[in-house]
Amino acid sequence: MDSGTIIIGLIMLALCALPFILAGRNRKSKEEKIKKSFLDLAQKNNISDLQKDIWYGSAIGINLTNHQLVFYKKIKDVETTHILNLKDIQKSKILKVNDLNNHIEKLELILTPYGKNNNEINLEFYNAEMNPQINGEFQLIEKWNKLINETIYSIGNFKKAV
Repeated sequence: MDSGTIIIGLIMLALCALPFILAGRNRKSKEEKIKKSFLDLAQKNNISDLQKDIWYGSAIGINLTNHQLVFYKKIKDVETTHILNLKDIQKSKILKVNDLNNHIEKLELILTPYGKNNNEINLEFYNAEMNPQINGEFQLIEKWNKLINETIYSIGNFKKAV
């Protein structure tokens, strides 16, 4: 094989790999922006020492000492934020919405506050309209449901979580 063929082959290989490299960089850059916005939100509310997870445009964290939950989501230009004191929450449960073919359409963590006049708080972990490929969100929502309910139980606010 001559050197010209090798050079052309290497150039073609680089051109084929370039979109994957750029996509990985872009994803990492978006994830870093979400992380920064999330940590800024927590810092503005004097919340630190967070156990946290960050995924597709979203972040959630909990301070186990002060029982505070921080949720941040940014899809396109729409931001959703929640700063919650788990002392005001009586339970957490998972809402899973399936389509007619039994594919997951939406995953939400539903937090029920004390008081009949208080509305439930929905923390969206996955929406098929925004991201058609589910990628670990089911395991993540189960982890956070368990962690939140354990925290509520530890501070004596537990009411039969589902």
